[in-house]
Amino acid sequence: MKLIILALCMAALALAEDKYDSLDNIDLSEVLGNDRLLVSYSKCLLNKGPCTPEVKKLKEKLPEVLETQCAKCTDKQRQMGKQLVNEIKSKHPEIWSDLSSFYDPQGKYREALEEFLKS
Repeated sequence: MKLIILALCMAALALAEDKYDSLDNIDLSEVLGNDRLLVSYSKCLLNKGPCTPEVKKLKEKLPEVLETQCAKCTDKQRQMGKQLVNEIKSKHPEIWSDLSSFYDPQGKYREALEEFLKS
C-alpha cells in the first residue's frame, strides 16, 4: 500500500512539473490594449524584431504547444491562449495571418486550434 501511495505521489509530482510555469507572466490586457506592444511582440514571434524575455520564452514553447494541443498548459494558460487568439483573429487579422503562416504553413494545426477555441 505504501508503495502505491509513493508511486501516486511521484506521478503527481511529475505531472505538476510537466506544466509550463513561465508563460503566466505576460499581462494580456496590456498587450491587447496596446497596438504598438502587440506589433512588437508579433515581430518577435516572427523573427522580425527583438524579444522581451517573456515573449522569448513563449516563442520557444510555441511549436510544442501547437504540436501537443497545449497538453502542458495550465487552465490559466489555456484561457489566456483562447483570449489572445480570438482577439488577434478579430481585431488584427493581418497579424493573425502572418503568425498562422509562420507557425502552421501547411495548416495541420488549424482544425485542432478551432476545437481548442470552442472548448
